[in-house]
Amino acid sequence: MENVFKRSVLGIAVAAAATMAASAQAAPATDSVDLYGQVAVSVWQFGEDKIGGGDAPLKVENESRFGLRGSKDLARGPNLIWQLEGGDVGDNGGNSGLGVRDTFVGVSFDDGGKVRLGRMLTPLYEMIDWPYSGQRAGAIFDWGGDVLGGARYDRQSNMVRYDSGNYSGFTFNLAAGRGAESDKESNFYGVGAHYATGMITLHAGYELGQDRNVSALSDFYSTLLAQQPGNPATFTDIEGSLKSDTDAYLVGFELNLGDFGLYGAFKSEAADYNDGTITVDGTTVNVAGNDMDQDSYSIGAVYSGVANWQFKANYAANLAADVNGNELSGSEDYIVSAQALYFLDDSAITYVRPYMISKNDSDAEFGWGWGVEYYF
Repeated sequence: MENVFKRSVLGIAVAAAATMAASAQAAPATDSVDLYGQVAVSVWQFGEDKIGGGDAPLKVENESRFGLRGSKDLARGPNLIWQLEGGDVGDNGGNSGLGVRDTFVGVSFDDGGKVRLGRMLTPLYEMIDWPYSGQRAGAIFDWGGDVLGGARYDRQSNMVRYDSGNYSGFTFNLAAGRGAESDKESNFYGVGAHYATGMITLHAGYELGQDRNVSALSDFYSTLLAQQPGNPATFTDIEGSLKSDTDAYLVGFELNLGDFGLYGAFKSEAADYNDGTITVDGTTVNVAGNDMDQDSYSIGAVYSGVANWQFKANYAANLAADVNGNELSGSEDYIVSAQALYFLDDSAITYVRPYMISKNDSDAEFGWGWGVEYYF
């Protein structure tokens, strides 16, 4: 009888919960949901494609995308915030689905702070991305480094992030998350701090990574061989696995002088390859215990003193990478870039972006891009 009673109570509870769920009313989309995005199409001839004698054909970049976001003061809970953002259309729309970019759920607080869970930019990468990688500078300062396997994440899923309110010009961000979703030991932790006073804003960020998977085994082994004269520099087959512990930091500033502004940042990235055995042409090689690091910087200027125009110039460089304390010859990169941007409307721009780029100490090659962007 007691078991029958328990099952009856359980059945009543389940039925009540289902009834409550069925009676919940969806909020009107027009009141609680914002549709936003951009139509952004550009034509490029990439200088990188010319390095080594490439053809450098004209390419069309389609960075058009849209997203949905909203907030809701819950009747019996905090202020709920959420976002679903799709990826760029690209060549065929293959990576344009909702969730490719920042997609999260969270809560916001009265002091301006918020906690979010989902897919977002890390605190460190948010600073790397803007303003220090604009005007094509990201080809060097963002994704153009030489630390094999990478030393920090950019937009990452499986993350929880806290953004503080503004305390007399000081704000900070904290984040933690999973690197490789299937590996419980693969985690990262990040922090960012910002202070704005008068004309200047200061930025600092740090990220620590554990057990990051390294997929570029051929590049990794070739780099090791380059530091060991006398070893054969050729091989045909390489297999195995490799993981690294990483850390990266950035310090930077923005200076606003009215129509004129300056910005600059220094970044350092490092990886310790602490767990790995690979097989090279049938021979087992222990590659654990190696390390690699590289420093970079980006500086720029902006001028907005002409009605409806904005002009920018930027220089970014990756210094020579170090492998096990030895300089990796020929690993220096730099880019000199500029932008002339015209505001067609409050929500539409057109621009031209010429630049000169050198990769791995190559001769510099000229590249350019022209584009139109409309924001909604």
